[in-house]
Amino acid sequence: MAMTAETLATLRNIEREKVGLMEDLARLAEKQKALQREMRRCEREQKEALKEVAEYSVPEDQDLTLEDVEKWCRSAYWNMAHTIPQNPHCYFAKKKVKQPSMYERVVAYVLANGYQQRYGNSVYTVLDMVLHDGLRFVWAMTDTPSESEVLNLKPDSLRP
Repeated sequence: MAMTAETLATLRNIEREKVGLMEDLARLAEKQKALQREMRRCEREQKEALKEVAEYSVPEDQDLTLEDVEKWCRSAYWNMAHTIPQNPHCYFAKKKVKQPSMYERVVAYVLANGYQQRYGNSVYTVLDMVLHDGLRFVWAMTDTPSESEVLNLKPDSLRP
């Protein structure tokens, strides 16, 4: 069956729209690459500044406070989650910590003192805190501190 003039016109309009959207996506991708380069520069500078900073810890026989958690977070290098650009946040990997027991204590504090927040189809326990210049929230990907491999951090301005 031959294409009608109406079908042809519809297909042309759809194709024009697709090309426009592809062009918009290409411009957005270029902007995203530029922002990623700037983020990596900031990360290098942060990592350099933290070289002389000792990882904060609290003796095992003392309970943690929110202030302790904030100090620990300020002494840690938080990586940008570059592979998830649609959900900008930072993370701290347990394998990079100097004192795994302190990491687990921080996760336990978050779980014990945080509150439930939904992200898409999942619910996590988050804790609000002040980090350097503003409000942030931190969350683990598990309910068991010893199983936690990653602690996430996000500015409050990007709260879902």
